[in-house]
Amino acid sequence: MVNKHFEEKWELLKQLGSTDTQKDVIRKRIQESIHRRPSKTSPIKFHQWKNIIATSLLIVIFGGFLFMVMDENPKKNDFSNYTIDYYSFSWKLEDVTGKKTGDSLELYHKNEPIPFGTVNEVTENEMNTIIKSKPMFVNKELEHFPYKTVMYIEHVKMQDVGIRYYFFIPLTKEKWIQYTFDYPKIEYADIFQAMSSLELKGKKPYHHDEALYVTHGYGSMIYPVDLEPISVTSNKIEVYRWRGASTKAYNQYLEKILHSDSKWQKESGEGLSNTFASVNGHEVITISLNGNELTYEYFYPNQDE
Repeated sequence: MVNKHFEEKWELLKQLGSTDTQKDVIRKRIQESIHRRPSKTSPIKFHQWKNIIATSLLIVIFGGFLFMVMDENPKKNDFSNYTIDYYSFSWKLEDVTGKKTGDSLELYHKNEPIPFGTVNEVTENEMNTIIKSKPMFVNKELEHFPYKTVMYIEHVKMQDVGIRYYFFIPLTKEKWIQYTFDYPKIEYADIFQAMSSLELKGKKPYHHDEALYVTHGYGSMIYPVDLEPISVTSNKIEVYRWRGASTKAYNQYLEKILHSDSKWQKESGEGLSNTFASVNGHEVITISLNGNELTYEYFYPNQDE
């Protein structure tokens, strides 16, 4: 009876087994599962390394690009920054350093021991006292500059200083900021490049859409404010780098000379080289443009005689 019982159980157990069809289905599923399963062999590892290398290259490239952008920003921003008391300012004048001395900020050319100018804060009474106590020969309000600016020129007659420029800009009702520049320690073009590009912290500047022109010293000829001296010598030839140079700008400049002041008339020339003579006949100037270089050649007929 016991053997018969086990035989019945065995027959039932065999009925639970897989048929040939079921075995084929299971075998195929196992094979498909093996094919789909990620392999732990080197091809997959190499694929993973490729992803890591690609990601690293992207980081290096992006980092290099970011560095280039950060490195270029100082070159584009060619303003020099200074601080005087609680007021900070900047301008487009290169190779200039400032040194605080007492209540003033002294201005130096890079690596030069002698200052060429000063910056300091004054009250309105102090400003008026300075103006009245000095031999001032020019008193002019500069139009279209970044801030309301009053300019004075003092006739100094010192061994190393011929004239001294004073620029006064109102900060409040009672306070003004004063800039002084000693010529020829600093060239005329550099003086006006500084003042025409001035920005005072916390005080929004005004930017004129058209070109600005100024006279140099006591002269009557006008010059663009965006000039950089290249060669200013005593042989009556001056060469400047003109930041806004173009044929159109040059022709507009010539028209400005003729129409802004009756003291000059065109004597000869065409194209990018033209000669102007003062109405009184004391001075003749040839103005030539070559690329971005603006050249002035001066003649003094009465002195040559």
